[in-house]
Amino acid sequence: MLLTMDDFDSRLPSGRLWKGFAPPAAMGPLGTHWTTPSGNPAFGFFDNFNSFQATTLEGPYLILEGSGCTVEQIADTDTEKGIVQISMDGTDNDEGVLQWGRGLGAPFKLADKDLVFECRFALSAITASKWDIGFGLGDVGMGVTDKFFVDTASSLATDADFLGFAHLAADATAAHFDGSYIVASGTHQDGDTKTKLNALIQPVAATYVKAGFRYRAHPRTVEWYVNNVLPGGNITPARLTTSEVDASSFPDGTLLAPIFAVKSQSADALTVKLDWWGAAQLL
Repeated sequence: MLLTMDDFDSRLPSGRLWKGFAPPAAMGPLGTHWTTPSGNPAFGFFDNFNSFQATTLEGPYLILEGSGCTVEQIADTDTEKGIVQISMDGTDNDEGVLQWGRGLGAPFKLADKDLVFECRFALSAITASKWDIGFGLGDVGMGVTDKFFVDTASSLATDADFLGFAHLAADATAAHFDGSYIVASGTHQDGDTKTKLNALIQPVAATYVKAGFRYRAHPRTVEWYVNNVLPGGNITPARLTTSEVDASSFPDGTLLAPIFAVKSQSADALTVKLDWWGAAQLL
């Protein structure tokens, strides 16, 4: 049997997803520089959350905490080190949001350069019809109240651009995540509109999963990855074709920043542990 390094899964970034990007020159939450194996420069960030800020004014993140909700670092244990936890206290319509760039910086654009995003997270529960959860790249306006998910309706807000993963409480199934994207004033695209994007992540409670996507500029495609695997394989891959990326429903005209958001659609508590995340784009 022939194996390559990207066949070995671990808690680290996925080899298949990040192929072509060398490790960053400096590990930390602030912007840094990558190079590819061929020497081509890239820009991005990678954060292990070994330290974290208390408020939006103190560091590289915009932090939105609903009443009784928190977004903060938790204590290390023998098995978990460097964890930021989004805690929802069970108040209906409350939100917890973490966005890199403080609602100002947004260096990524789905245009003419390859891009990669990935994070590792775990949910305390996967009960149906309780929470909206989304993560990926969103525009700078998504980090404030009701700008990622709207109240009651359990749907993405329609006045922002986004590409990533989303679970909607309205799906009424255990917390699976679809591949998801929307352009401002457009129609949300997910597993309901594109079967190949349906239920890409089927998480287990209190178990970490790695999830991300790769935008390729030539030809223009997007591939979603879960635990270093492209869902659907060669038969029905979780991949947007060039014609789908070129369509008006794809968010290729706005600067974007990494974001992770949770919204309660019931009076049920939830914690989301974020172990690390990162994104990079060729220059």
